[in-house]
Amino acid sequence: MMELEKDNHTAKKISYLREKHIEHREYQSKIAKECISKNSLVVLPTGLGKTIIGVYVAAGTLENFPPKSKIVVLAPTRPLINQHYDSFKNLMTIPEEEFVVLTGKTVPEKRVELFHENQIIFYTPQTLRNDLVNRKYNLENVCLIVFDEAHHATGDYAYTLIADEFVDQNPDGTILGLTASPGSSKEKINILCENLHIPLKNIHTRTRKDVDVKNYLKPMDVYKIGVNLTELMGDAYLAIQTLLEERLQYLSQLGFLGVKAVKLYTKVIRKDLIKLNSELIRLVKGDGDKTGVYSALSVNAQALILYHMLELIEQQGLDVLLIYLTKVKQDARKKTSSKAVKILASDHRINQIYIELKKNEDLSPEQLIHPKFYVLEKLLLQEFKINPESRVLVFVKLRDSVKNIVKKLKTTNTDVIRPARFVGQATKSKDDKGMSQKNQLAILEQFKQGLYNILVSTNVGEEGLDIAECDLVIFYDVVASEIRFIQRKGRTARHREGKVIILYCKDTHDEIYMHIALSKLRKMNVNLKNDRQLRTSYAKVPKEMVVVENHLEEPHSEPPRKVETHQKQGNLQAFLQDSSSSNKIVEKVAEIKISQSLPVKYGIRKNLQRDQIPFEVVKSINHITMFDRVIIQALDPHLFEKEALLKKISHLSKKYNLFVSIFDFVDFSENYQDEERLLKRKIKKWGLNNDLKAITIDLPEELYFIVKNIYLHSKREYEVT
Repeated sequence: MMELEKDNHTAKKISYLREKHIEHREYQSKIAKECISKNSLVVLPTGLGKTIIGVYVAAGTLENFPPKSKIVVLAPTRPLINQHYDSFKNLMTIPEEEFVVLTGKTVPEKRVELFHENQIIFYTPQTLRNDLVNRKYNLENVCLIVFDEAHHATGDYAYTLIADEFVDQNPDGTILGLTASPGSSKEKINILCENLHIPLKNIHTRTRKDVDVKNYLKPMDVYKIGVNLTELMGDAYLAIQTLLEERLQYLSQLGFLGVKAVKLYTKVIRKDLIKLNSELIRLVKGDGDKTGVYSALSVNAQALILYHMLELIEQQGLDVLLIYLTKVKQDARKKTSSKAVKILASDHRINQIYIELKKNEDLSPEQLIHPKFYVLEKLLLQEFKINPESRVLVFVKLRDSVKNIVKKLKTTNTDVIRPARFVGQATKSKDDKGMSQKNQLAILEQFKQGLYNILVSTNVGEEGLDIAECDLVIFYDVVASEIRFIQRKGRTARHREGKVIILYCKDTHDEIYMHIALSKLRKMNVNLKNDRQLRTSYAKVPKEMVVVENHLEEPHSEPPRKVETHQKQGNLQAFLQDSSSSNKIVEKVAEIKISQSLPVKYGIRKNLQRDQIPFEVVKSINHITMFDRVIIQALDPHLFEKEALLKKISHLSKKYNLFVSIFDFVDFSENYQDEERLLKRKIKKWGLNNDLKAITIDLPEELYFIVKNIYLHSKREYEVT
């Protein structure tokens, strides 16, 4: 029996557990003891047995409540619920007839009957929410609700309402949240705990390096492999960028973007346009002046479509872009088609791209394939050469890409590579049929048995399904979400050693998103653990790898190129890319100096340590100094004074080659409506008028990305001289 509570003389045994069926792990029983009778959140890496902790807490909770008190277990999908049903039934001594699974397939009247008859009840959350909303029964006799994949408890998801109802109906009841990925920011973690009524002090977490769990985890190596755009991809990318820039400049001139620059596509991201779309719709529905609003709404919609095209080139390839352009042209012929689609479909430059891609499809289709596919192909052949019995899971964002990749892999080496398509249940079109749950389970079983050795999956494979142990997980495209990142990589290294490989496109948004996701991943556990617990970081820094002749190898260092600094101190992009100036760093000094006054929220010190970049902390009014030639200053936008800042830059330019002004909008709070938008516009205008680079950031990770890029550029110059 597992010991959960002790008095001075005897250990109290839990009679609800089948102790012979459970491998005793100290960290599980320790965490479970802390969760009994307290609303708690348990955060563990995949493979450490969150379900077992749920069973322990259920058994311990039943000891403290009247006989026949009920336990409710929730999970987002039916397959996951069925897994929990099997686990609880096999590990608890309660008779099997007291367990029941209730989903939307069970008629409401029957659910009421089964709820009253059974003690351990397993639900999909929407099913329980519907019954509570319709007052079919209440939760007064429920002593514990287990919320698996608790990170779903946001917004309008059913978990939130269920937790509220439970607390209202049964104040003595206990809530247990289980997840591997609660979110990286303190705000996300706070919202999650607030929605599940869990005090922050009741978060119990472990990382892969914690002493009491690391022996139960199999090794997991994480690699990053970057590829470059091909010439044809670059041409298409540049053409679509030009089209996008025209739309952004139009929106800027109308005053809807609040920013003016030569290359707006480098300043405005998709999130900005989605936000603008909501604002324009609000204006259309309002009673105010609508001058230019309808036109802006259409132009903004065009910009969003063009952004999607750029992402297709970066992440999926020109073959997928061709599929999308074909759909755009087909949709444009429909009467119900939007104005935005019709305008883009009739643009001669879009047609030129389409014709060029069609020509290559007929004459040289290999030109349309993303370089990542050839890397993927080599990785798979190498994996099966080393271990013919391997199971590989390839995650891809779009279903069109899944279809293309599976089709191409089937022609590679049918004796070695046996791929299967794995997508969600929704049918998108005649050529893109969804997979029923029955078909999904059949594919998973065939994957487990070895009929298929590769699953090419959309995000449907990230959680909620019992996928066989994978030896290798490949991210064909990057996910910026740390939650999805954790779910993906959690598919390997459960019971045996595993690898994770992230494919990305260099010098594009793809690379930026990857850095942000990895940064969020490390940040998550820092925010979860208190000062006493902060002993280790979440994971090792992924290794940068290259593929050479079917082998993973450490990249060879390129000989340093002779790069010269740019004389214009304010132009960050020119400083990073231009080599026309003759100013060079000649003195070897401390590489980076960090001021004690630099706020810790940016994580600069931790990131520099992680990347093994030497620095020293000094008393200085300058936040960051590099090689005594570069200054980076993080400024509060509320305190922006044009003349004072210009005077400071003028004074410092006598000694420093570059002064970078970073205006921090990370935690910006508006004193009046639209202050953020207007202030950003004012800052950008000031920069343009003075030939300076004034950069605004919305995420703390962005500052380190800028710092690291400037440092690497300066480092190369320093080594040359």
